[in-house]
Amino acid sequence: MSILTKSKLFPLLPDGVRGRVTEKHRLSPSGRLKSRKQAGEFILERCFVSVYSGTELPSIQEAIDGRTDLSDRGDRISTGQGIASIWMGDLTEAVPCLVGTFVKRKPTLVARKHWAALLAMEREGFKGARERNRISPAAYHLADCIERDGPATGQTLRDRLAESVRMDRRTFRKALLELEKLWLIVPGRIERSMHDAASCVWELTKRWVPADTAREAVSMTRRHAMRSLLLGAVDSAGAVDEKAVYSWFGWPRSMTGVLMQEALSAEACFRVAGPNPVIISSDLAEIWPEA
Repeated sequence: MSILTKSKLFPLLPDGVRGRVTEKHRLSPSGRLKSRKQAGEFILERCFVSVYSGTELPSIQEAIDGRTDLSDRGDRISTGQGIASIWMGDLTEAVPCLVGTFVKRKPTLVARKHWAALLAMEREGFKGARERNRISPAAYHLADCIERDGPATGQTLRDRLAESVRMDRRTFRKALLELEKLWLIVPGRIERSMHDAASCVWELTKRWVPADTAREAVSMTRRHAMRSLLLGAVDSAGAVDEKAVYSWFGWPRSMTGVLMQEALSAEACFRVAGPNPVIISSDLAEIWPEA
């Protein structure tokens, strides 16, 4: 069976639960986003927020338009999509959040609460990731260039690397994606679009985050960090088709399965059985009708 999108899943939820989820995602008429300030508050409240439609997370675009089926509208650009694009460039400066392609390669804003876990996934940095073969030689050279010469736009980084490393546009883009997927680098400033790597200013995550975040990450194991991120995303979404969770992260699906089982065993989240099993957050479990 195919994964239930929000537009298909939410109507199937029990009445009280559906109301809570609608509130979480700011889809009700009274909850919809009408200003950049409200969008910032939304990020701090939910912690994981997708900029656009098309993921299981709460979405700024959807919270502006008040709809969850926006990804099915073909080539039409919604009002929310245009406004979300404009807001995205300023939100990382307006509230403590960072942006990366967290779910389904779509721009996602992450509140400070989860920065330590993001950093702890690769707390030994790009050098440790290379030693463990989690990044390619090209990605290593790219990160090394940023560490040595400072943050820069994608175009500037390509120019710098051209002086010492042979790297065509495709290889450069692949290396950038490798580093971004593991949160080894983040765009410190977005000029036009997350997907316009040439104009984004890229920095090493360990230098971008505050010192206290780096200290917190040192005390966190990689496994603990990954489980924390998984639960953070589940809490943000509220309710999600279980199959969808396996497509969220850059690590192996088998690892997601292990981490999910640990979380379920600890009752940090819950599984509702059915034709399409649904994972729900602990606060929704408190109001879920008993069978």
